[in-house]
Amino acid sequence: LWLQVGGWPQIMARMLWWRAERATREAASGSRVSKAIQQMADGTECISLSGQPLSDTSTWIKDADFSNFTKEMIGNSSMTSLQLDRNGLGDPAATALAAVLASNHSLKSLDLDFNRIGNVGMCSLAGALKVNDGLHQLEMHSNCVGSYGAKQLSEALRVNTSLRTLALHGNPLGDDGAIAIADALEVNCTLRILSLHSCGISNSASSKLGWALETNKNSTLQELSLGNNLIGDAGAVRIAQMLKVNTKLRELRLESNKIADVGALQLANAVEVNRFLSELWLLDNCISKDGVRHFTKALKYNSTLTRLSITAMVRSSTPIDDELRDLRASHEVRRALKGAMEGNARLDLTDLRLGDSGAIEVAEIVEKSRTLLGLKLEHCSIGDEGAARLAKALEINASVLEISLACNAIGDMGAQQLMAVLQQNQTIYDLDLGGNPLSPHMQQELVDHSSSRVTLSSAEKLPAASNCHSSFSTFFPVGRLAQQPSGLPAPARQPSLLTSTFLMELAGDEDNLCCTDAGIDGATDIDGDLSAVAPNKKK
Repeated sequence: LWLQVGGWPQIMARMLWWRAERATREAASGSRVSKAIQQMADGTECISLSGQPLSDTSTWIKDADFSNFTKEMIGNSSMTSLQLDRNGLGDPAATALAAVLASNHSLKSLDLDFNRIGNVGMCSLAGALKVNDGLHQLEMHSNCVGSYGAKQLSEALRVNTSLRTLALHGNPLGDDGAIAIADALEVNCTLRILSLHSCGISNSASSKLGWALETNKNSTLQELSLGNNLIGDAGAVRIAQMLKVNTKLRELRLESNKIADVGALQLANAVEVNRFLSELWLLDNCISKDGVRHFTKALKYNSTLTRLSITAMVRSSTPIDDELRDLRASHEVRRALKGAMEGNARLDLTDLRLGDSGAIEVAEIVEKSRTLLGLKLEHCSIGDEGAARLAKALEINASVLEISLACNAIGDMGAQQLMAVLQQNQTIYDLDLGGNPLSPHMQQELVDHSSSRVTLSSAEKLPAASNCHSSFSTFFPVGRLAQQPSGLPAPARQPSLLTSTFLMELAGDEDNLCCTDAGIDGATDIDGDLSAVAPNKKK
């Protein structure tokens, strides 16, 4: 019956079609490689043989074609960048490539992302890195390198002096593999960027990495990515200890781990004393609003962190207005002080609860500034201690023309020190102390003093900046922002909690502070640079 309905002719037609398609793919592969070989002969520096997504195997380079390509690489001195990502290359291709790298000194960047290179291929590449002195960047995202391959790579990193960037994102290294890499970091003095994102790393390996970067005083590592792993509080505490003494690291990514409030507290304490870290990523962990509060305190003393992203996990009925207000205030102070340091003519911190500690920080900026003309510190809870420090700064500063300290907590002692400054500093033509708890005698003395240029305005309390209303009463399930790579355990989550994300950014012209709610898809403009944005948008 099957023959009668024409089944055999259909099978034959499918076989002929498959053979024709295979021939077409092989011809396309050969054509791409031939073009690349011609580019090498012409002296092209950057050659791309990137394939398509892994689901489309039609663009993969065939083994025979790749063998011809590597043969042509021998003796080439013009190519500096080679992209071989998404080609389904396995261990044999990596071995052939390693044989060329052992004697090649011109290639600076090699992209092998999204291939199928395993431990055998990694061993061959590691052997080449032991003698290669030209390669600066090796990208091996989403391959199949395990702990054994990582151990061989570790041996290479101990002696290699040229590699600057190493990306192992999405390889199943596990703790054993990451510990091997950490062993190399104890002595390596050239690596600057290391990505171990999504590598199945837990507390033991992250602690070892922290120890390595703490003990190696000659380390040059500036960016470390440990996101989407299994790091908990114990690992975060060890990393925090490293941050207190490390002076080289600029960017640390710990998003999508299992860090809770204990780890957040130690990281915040490290941020408080660290003066070199510029970016810290803590999105999608298990940090509550108390953890956010720790960072609010730390940012009052840190002036170098330019980007902080942190997710607060709170009960669906828990208000977090206070944490948002404090974080917003800290952000506004940092942004204003940064602008003053860069030459802004006016510094306005009205309605921000600086207190005496904040006033001392402002005074340090005033001492150094040569462009500041106006200083407005109304409703800032500044007392006599802060006023005294500002007075000392104004003795040095020769550019400020007008100052408003209205509606603070400055008493007679602070007012006397500020009035004394006016006798020495003739640049200041107006000092507003209205609304402070001054005695009638002191008020009369300020007005009657022959050299006084003090104003006692009856300043009314300005409307406070609107708060971010983030009190949620509806339950929304927590979802992962990025797809979990297969084969790796996902960090634990608490499904009864709601996440709210704080993104503080003080980079370039994009100074902003954002709050995102994992259950709200819309965006609400709250106040100027403070806004709520949809979580599915790239931040």
